[in-house]
Amino acid sequence: MEFKKWITGNFTNWVFPNAETLKADFEEYKDKEERKWLGRARSMGFRFPIFPDFNSFITSLQSSPVVTLTKGHDGIIRNRSHTRSLDGLKSLVQSYSWPRDIDRIAKGFQNNDPIPYPIVLKGTQGEWIMAGNTRLDTADILGVIPKVLVVNVTPSSSS
Repeated sequence: MEFKKWITGNFTNWVFPNAETLKADFEEYKDKEERKWLGRARSMGFRFPIFPDFNSFITSLQSSPVVTLTKGHDGIIRNRSHTRSLDGLKSLVQSYSWPRDIDRIAKGFQNNDPIPYPIVLKGTQGEWIMAGNTRLDTADILGVIPKVLVVNVTPSSSS
C-alpha cells in the first residue's frame, strides 16, 4: 500500500484513547513494570509504581494536557525511534512484543480516522514515550502534526 506525504495540517482527528486502547496500554505497562519501568522511573525521576492500578492510569491521563508536539520537543523525549520511512518502521515493529500494523495506522491518518493520542510521561529528569511511538513515527513520516498527552508522573504529582 502506498502512502504519500501529507501537507501539514490535513489530519485533525487525534482523540483521547478509547477503552480498548487504554486497556492495552496499561497491560503493556504492567507487563514491563518491574522489568523496565522501575529502572526508567529511577532514571527519569518518575514516581513508582507509576500507575498503581488501572483507575490511577485513567485518572492521570484524563487530567493531563494535550500538547501539539514540535520537532524540538519530540527531539528530547527519550526512547523515541524517529524512524524515517514506513518500510523502516515496519521492520522495527516486527520485533515488538505487540507488533503494530503500520499500514492500518497510515490509512487512519489518510482517512482522518480517530487516532489515539500518544502518551508521554514527564518526570523530574525529562520525558519518556510510554505509548504511541509508532503513531508518532507514522505521523512524522506522513507530515501529520502530532498531538500527545503529557502526563506528569513526578513523585510529588498526585494523579
